[in-house]
Amino acid sequence: MLDPKEYDPEELRTLAGAASPTAEPTDEESRWARPEDFLGQAEASVLAVQLGEVYYLQAAQDGAERPYLPALPEVGPGARLALDWLQFLVTVGGHDRAEEALDYYERVQWIGPAANEMLTELLPGLSAGGNDELEPSHHRTSLLFVARLAALR
Repeated sequence: MLDPKEYDPEELRTLAGAASPTAEPTDEESRWARPEDFLGQAEASVLAVQLGEVYYLQAAQDGAERPYLPALPEVGPGARLALDWLQFLVTVGGHDRAEEALDYYERVQWIGPAANEMLTELLPGLSAGGNDELEPSHHRTSLLFVARLAALR
């Protein structure tokens, strides 16, 4: 088994893309001077991919009308995808926040009343995870799930 203690810290920093605290950073290293720099760029990259996928799915549907997901698709992959989405919401915020999020998605017409009702009925069967507030990135991920589910209809 590899032991990280056996590696040179400078080598580990270089491999991780972090600048050395003692050396003067080069132009390439200065892009990754702090972990926050890297994480911010990584999050922006993920967001760009997610938004691109939503636009792609919307175009594939000849433009979407609200609610984007009036009801859950009746195909097998749709059920699995819906459960994955609900598990994501419950893992982050628990049952109560997941239910609040579904109600919010209905209010902003991402999902219709039938979809909300069907999804809410599935919530009690999922194991609860966290109790965190849902953040904008969680809602963006939910919109991606909605777009994927709508594409299966």
